[in-house]
Amino acid sequence: MASNNLGTTAPTNHAFPPETVLLVPAPLPAVPLRPPAGAWGLVVVAVRTTDATAPDPARTDTADLLAGVWLPTRPPAHLHTGDVVVRLQLPYASPPHNGDDPAQADVVVLAADESEWRTIRTWTRSIGARWPHEAAPSVLWQMRHLADAAFNAAQWATLAGPIAAALPPGVLSARLAGESAASPAPRAPDALAELIEAGLVEVGEQLVWNGHTATVREGGVLHDGGPHEFAVSTVTALATSLAGYTVNGWHLWRRARDDRPLSELRTALATR
Repeated sequence: MASNNLGTTAPTNHAFPPETVLLVPAPLPAVPLRPPAGAWGLVVVAVRTTDATAPDPARTDTADLLAGVWLPTRPPAHLHTGDVVVRLQLPYASPPHNGDDPAQADVVVLAADESEWRTIRTWTRSIGARWPHEAAPSVLWQMRHLADAAFNAAQWATLAGPIAAALPPGVLSARLAGESAASPAPRAPDALAELIEAGLVEVGEQLVWNGHTATVREGGVLHDGGPHEFAVSTVTALATSLAGYTVNGWHLWRRARDDRPLSELRTALATR
């Protein structure tokens, strides 16, 4: 996966879905301190921090891009592995905090990692409208960590599967392969493989985003269109590499045949 561009120039074309909420850059009065009615949390679609060498004596503007989409309910973690969510809550009501102060909020950052939503960090000192700058570094680090882990697992699955299939049973040890020869074929650790199994996405079909095209492969990996057979990636890792900054590919890639976003297909799978 290509390294993210952490410069201070905001992209001229975000190519985000229409429901995206842009928190940075945004005027402070426009930054929400409470979720809208019926929303559970804000899944981060894109984040980029400022250049560490830029002059900023107050160290307040730590992000130049933070955008997300409101989720109506808490989704199943196993289908949303790699997602990072920000939840805005009423400030802690005990003194010296004022739980009724509309200019303050408590902020919780969560990440879906396999089977659970884990709390990454909590700000309970009732920060105000500058909370996106407080949260951005933690959000960025967690999104990149999960995307890298999924990318590495997908690369190993792509290599290990054909190697194991070509060898006699038992030759490739469980320790090397990560699983026994009798186990199912390795696959990427996100929901794309489950979408394939459910018939919502087909092996060989194309996904599109912002002028880019990727092909779905067995095991829930994406082929980036390059000349090499093993030039594979995952939904978020590939989108991040193409964007040049950290993004959540589930809210960017669309099924080419009908333009349905992968996030919508993933929701349909969760409600079956």
